[in-house]
Amino acid sequence: MHYLNKTATITNYLVENTTTKLRPAILVLPGGSYLYTSPREAKPVATAYNAAGLHAFVLDYTTFPKNKKVTVEELIEEVKMAHAYLSKNQKEFQIDPNNIFVVGFSAGGHLAAAVANKYPNLFKKVVLSYAALNINIADEMFEESEELTFVRRMFKDNLILGVTKNNPPTFIWHTLEDNVVPIVGSIEYIHKLNELGVPFEAHFYETGVHGLSVANEITSHEDGSCMDLHAATWVNLSINWLLK
Repeated sequence: MHYLNKTATITNYLVENTTTKLRPAILVLPGGSYLYTSPREAKPVATAYNAAGLHAFVLDYTTFPKNKKVTVEELIEEVKMAHAYLSKNQKEFQIDPNNIFVVGFSAGGHLAAAVANKYPNLFKKVVLSYAALNINIADEMFEESEELTFVRRMFKDNLILGVTKNNPPTFIWHTLEDNVVPIVGSIEYIHKLNELGVPFEAHFYETGVHGLSVANEITSHEDGSCMDLHAATWVNLSINWLLK
């Protein structure tokens, strides 16, 4: 684990190289409503990409408990710092500098999309997993008013409106059953990508609750929730798309 600043860290999950071969790398942005970073969307995701030969790096970006005044703009800067860390250490980690990707989940998907809008050349391709691209935060979603105010501030912008023709190629997936982040935001997002001629691939699954992560037994809860083996196909689909 490496500290990028006082409140953000990056953890390496490297594929063991037996040659001098350079490998693609992917930065993982877990979700958690910006109140925390979900461990279910961290290491399990990184190791899934490792199995396909990609180096993975999990960014534990600054969240509410660490800085109640943090802004999306500051988190975008942390993503840039993470990218700079990969670039600085590309020889040591044997990273292919021309193939650095990012994957984000829920709030992490919101962050990944914000980065793609503002710095479209930072990552070669983007993967958005049930991303909160344009969401209304209901009062009942958070018990504490301070958290509710914070989350509403973080998600106030409709990121679909910020998409341009320069956005990087995007892979997006979502489920119809997601009752936390409605699928309509992802549908509107691909309409915008299509309108502007941005390359994309989209996969919408009928079943699967919010927060599936890799959607198999590794990230399933004890009651079997957060597991949907059909939706779990997103992992290999995204890998094939990233590497093509």
